[in-house]
Amino acid sequence: MRLRGKRLAICGLAVFAMVMAGSSMASATEYPLTGLPEIGRCVSKPGEGGFKGLKAVCIVHSLTHKGNFEWLPGPGDKGTFKDRLSNPTLETVGGGRIVCSFIFMNGEITSGKNLKISNLTMQGCLLVGPNLPCFSNPTEQGTIESTTPLVGELGFIPGSPNPANPWVGWDLKAESELSGTMVEFGCGEGKLGIPTYKVSLEGSVIARVKKTNKMISVFEITYKQSAGKQIPSAFTGGPEDVLTQITTLTTNPLEPKEEQAGLQTGGEMEMGEAMEVKAREKFPLK
Repeated sequence: MRLRGKRLAICGLAVFAMVMAGSSMASATEYPLTGLPEIGRCVSKPGEGGFKGLKAVCIVHSLTHKGNFEWLPGPGDKGTFKDRLSNPTLETVGGGRIVCSFIFMNGEITSGKNLKISNLTMQGCLLVGPNLPCFSNPTEQGTIESTTPLVGELGFIPGSPNPANPWVGWDLKAESELSGTMVEFGCGEGKLGIPTYKVSLEGSVIARVKKTNKMISVFEITYKQSAGKQIPSAFTGGPEDVLTQITTLTTNPLEPKEEQAGLQTGGEMEMGEAMEVKAREKFPLK
């Protein structure tokens, strides 16, 4: 009985090791829950901090943990933020365009790598071509309002000319993985108040965030696209995850038009408190 128990224990350890090895290989291109890039706060802690320096920049580690600053992932007391984006354009690979004047988003930072958006408003929106106003409520032509929860993940994106200072982006998508719908609205008022077209945006879209490695209260946010294709369309080393626009003529609901789409816009992400997007760190030689 003792020999059998010993064999079972050895087998169990072997299976555990194989599972762990498989798990590590499967997640090789995924970002861990902690680690860079990360959003948080570089706070003063003279003589006891994990980072060196005279300014609030948590890059150079203190091996003795006697630095002047400490890194705290995630928000403090005021993790809320507001996005203000100007002149947004949604363009499909087929050449369709929806233009707006502004996008406003309200949300909060929920961890060192994640955020959540609770409210989105798009103003001055028009479906180009037939030149039809877009809306979520027919009584407010040109205005799209949505309370569908959106979530964002922080990750590295390609494009930086300096590998030592990589670019960082927020990948935004619907919180509900079941539907995947980020926002839906109508364009053009038909009979009985029914929109001429119904439009749904699904998938995800990545925005570059600037400036990194510095405690600031306002970040710059930029979305880029070319001919309906988002730039970038994936995190560095990650899978493709693009934006899809589904446009349905309400008089012909059985033939929706589904196309890849890209978002072009830029603006500010105003934080409720100063925070830092940390994209790099250094470990001094012993």
